[in-house]
Amino acid sequence: MNKIVSIFQRILRIVMFIVAVAMLFGALFLLGIHQTNKSLEKTAVSGKIVYGTDVKAIHEVSYKYDGNEYQKRPLDVYFRRLGDEGDKITVYVAQDHPTRIFISRTGRPLIDSAGLIGGWSLVLLLILFGEHQLLRRMKILEENANK
Repeated sequence: MNKIVSIFQRILRIVMFIVAVAMLFGALFLLGIHQTNKSLEKTAVSGKIVYGTDVKAIHEVSYKYDGNEYQKRPLDVYFRRLGDEGDKITVYVAQDHPTRIFISRTGRPLIDSAGLIGGWSLVLLLILFGEHQLLRRMKILEENANK
């Protein structure tokens, strides 16, 4: 029974480490998106919140730019709710790439999302490191007590 618990604990630690590293890479990915798009010239356009075409549970924004109609999800919306279907919203369209839209001119919500994801991944890694240190010291204390 003790062997099964030990194996289960190791599997949980490995899964927790993989999740933490994946979250850290996700935060870096969001920072990359921000760095790529922060200096693009953006134009404010009025849009309307609609259900997405690919995933019906996710809201997208329908907007017109240069006579063409587009329907996209803003790049800087990950942990925020856009609003209700049918609401009017101002989006910022990158002039050179009309399918890249943002809900803010600077793309600051991307930094906020990256900070949230990166912070939680660092907390998970800190917990794993603390647990490793605690278990190592407990093992040393057990060895010293047996001597």
